[in-house]
Amino acid sequence: MRTRYIAAAIALLLGGIVAATASAGGGGITPDPEPGDDSATGHRFPVPAKHTYGDGWGAGRGHKGQDIFARCGKPIIAARGGRVKYREYQSGAGNYIVINGKGTRRDYMYAHLKRRAPLRVGQRVSTGQRIGRVGATGNASGCHLHFELWRGDWNGRPDVTRKLRRWDRKS
Repeated sequence: MRTRYIAAAIALLLGGIVAATASAGGGGITPDPEPGDDSATGHRFPVPAKHTYGDGWGAGRGHKGQDIFARCGKPIIAARGGRVKYREYQSGAGNYIVINGKGTRRDYMYAHLKRRAPLRVGQRVSTGQRIGRVGATGNASGCHLHFELWRGDWNGRPDVTRKLRRWDRKS
């Protein structure tokens, strides 16, 4: 099972290596509403520091998340509490961590962390808890957090940017 996840991650990140020549949107995909979708119900913006938005969903190259640029070393916090599902290093994602969001039916993926997350697989994480620092590990151009929302394993959500911007305004 784990091999399938790693293979999917490699395919996803290899798609991100191709230079973007066009901007792609959600392709007409309409996300289904889920409970617990904003900071009023427990979500926080994952980079509580000065930041800018980079590539979002699609980006002409199959990008499955939202890049959030900030200075290297700035803290990254859990957008939603839950349990650590993965804490790994992968050549494309660099140091990354995946947290199964309690009560959300989705997982939260944070990539390019400066160092390996200070948490263990299975460990409980609280919303807003520091889970790492902004870095540029793996296949990264500059310091940033690559953030993905998953519904099921390695299944990125096209509404990630919209949700992040809402959490950003409310955090």
